[in-house]
Amino acid sequence: MVMAGAGTAGAVPEYTDPNLATTLRCDTPNPWGGPRIPIHVDVFNQIPFPADGLPGPAISLIGSSRAQPSPLLDYTVETRVTWRNLATGRTGTVTVPSRARVITWQADLHPGRGPVAFTIRQKVGLMAFVPMVAAQNSTCSGRATA
Repeated sequence: MVMAGAGTAGAVPEYTDPNLATTLRCDTPNPWGGPRIPIHVDVFNQIPFPADGLPGPAISLIGSSRAQPSPLLDYTVETRVTWRNLATGRTGTVTVPSRARVITWQADLHPGRGPVAFTIRQKVGLMAFVPMVAAQNSTCSGRATA
């Protein structure tokens, strides 16, 4: 039973789910020298409350190798996303560093309303006494509407 009145709290309404626009494949060469690492990038659009705390609407890109954690070393990743709002011509760049036992990152874009083209550049290396050993680069592109 939930009661409302002086000195009681009510539940905060849930935010609407963001829209999963698409999932891209942005595979990267393996810094260990093995087969390419599959990277899945989930593209969410029309996010009213993005994780970076800036006002929406935003496009959120969440990349992950969806793999078992590395038993030995951390991956270090520098992800750079350049974008262009095709309706307004507005452009921007977001750079996100990350370090974990799996390849994972998130970038929030704030291009204003309209169709947006973006390019993702990933630099993936190993953390072994220095931040980026055996760095490998990859690039992919996509589109979404903010």
